[in-house]
Amino acid sequence: MSCWTILGLPADADTRSIKRQYATLLKQTRPDEDPEGFQRLREAYEHALSIKEWEHLREENSGDDTSWDLTGLSVVEVDTLQLVTRSLDGVSRVELERRHAIAVEHGAVDVMEDAVLRHCVEHFETSEPLLEWAMETFHWFSLWQRLELDEELIEQLLQQRQHLAERREAPIFLARQLLLATQPAATPEHRAAHLLLAPGTFSQRRALARRLREDDWVQCRKLSSALYANHPDICADLPGGTPFFWRDWEYSYDSWPMYLGIVLACLVGSFIQFAPLGTRLGGLIGVAVFWSVIFAVAGWVLDWLTGHVAHRFWLLDDRLSVRLSPSLMPLSFGVLRDLIPCIAMAVGIGKVYGVVGSIVYITTLTGVGLIRRREVNPHVSWQHASPLLKHCLMGAGILVLVLILGVFKVISSQGTVNRNQGLQQWTERLCSRMPVTASECTAPATVEQWYGQEKQP
Repeated sequence: MSCWTILGLPADADTRSIKRQYATLLKQTRPDEDPEGFQRLREAYEHALSIKEWEHLREENSGDDTSWDLTGLSVVEVDTLQLVTRSLDGVSRVELERRHAIAVEHGAVDVMEDAVLRHCVEHFETSEPLLEWAMETFHWFSLWQRLELDEELIEQLLQQRQHLAERREAPIFLARQLLLATQPAATPEHRAAHLLLAPGTFSQRRALARRLREDDWVQCRKLSSALYANHPDICADLPGGTPFFWRDWEYSYDSWPMYLGIVLACLVGSFIQFAPLGTRLGGLIGVAVFWSVIFAVAGWVLDWLTGHVAHRFWLLDDRLSVRLSPSLMPLSFGVLRDLIPCIAMAVGIGKVYGVVGSIVYITTLTGVGLIRRREVNPHVSWQHASPLLKHCLMGAGILVLVLILGVFKVISSQGTVNRNQGLQQWTERLCSRMPVTASECTAPATVEQWYGQEKQP
């Protein structure tokens, strides 16, 4: 893979574009999370800069005439040097063989090889026959290549050759990816093609992205880089005009509707079930928080388990979803990844809060699902999004929820009855000074125990 494919840039990109693209990709490829990917990105960046530096030097020296020290050379030797370094534009294979034979006879093969190499690098687009002849004659890119050749020129020529091969194979590559996009999403390559090239709305692509795992995202990076480098017309038709529109989705957290449903179900269930029994507001909040934590831990385990099972049996999940309800597209609803965990959590909540808790949980997930199915048109490219801002907003939301619960707790504690307060008339009632086994203090308490008469002086 060339440095331009890794960076997602065309070969004619300038130095400023290379540095900007590297800074952008560096935010997505951190050395502590993906050291191999970071190393590849760094090497591609340095290689691209070295290519542009060499091109700049060649442009500065292009007007200088190559000078030769002809002192001590015979007329034949001078003619030989001029012949082997003469312009190579449009030279036939027969003429190349004749020049090479003369160079061998007079010991000027190295000079001719250097001239051919420089011409191939500077005029690569029109030097394909010359390059093929040089590879056969001078054994370029093999173990028998001359060690004295300019390494930078050889590396540059190799990169150009690889880039040309990629461009030639680009139509075949695109046709294969389009074919993968029409087939069932059985492998990461299929799923990447579905996300980028399959026909569908922006919301449908987002729904598919919620199901992807790390191996799928790796293929998405490769396919997006190839499309960006070789198929700009395809990129223009993608959401936001870029094949990297999915970058924010790779790190988004998509399990929040489950936790929202758990919190709402526990709050509503606690008030409906325990408020009629006389439980104070603080007690209701405490019960709701306790069961929310219990169900959140259970939901995390269930979500992790069903997510991996559904991803492993992707095609089975799609077939079951279509059979259950063809109107619900497989990209937005799944039996293994959605229906089964939803039913399991609803049953668990129903065991504690009854039918009301289950209904609130299912209604919350259904409402979020319907909102997600709405049609969304992207207006901003992924480069303008800030994952840090999203994480900060999520943390702020959790903090606000905690503060609200704390305020409820403080408000409810203001009406708590302390010791020596309540229904008794005096600072202490009679039974507070007697053993619990005293017959006078057995429940229910009498009016005299609660409202004893004050002795008259």
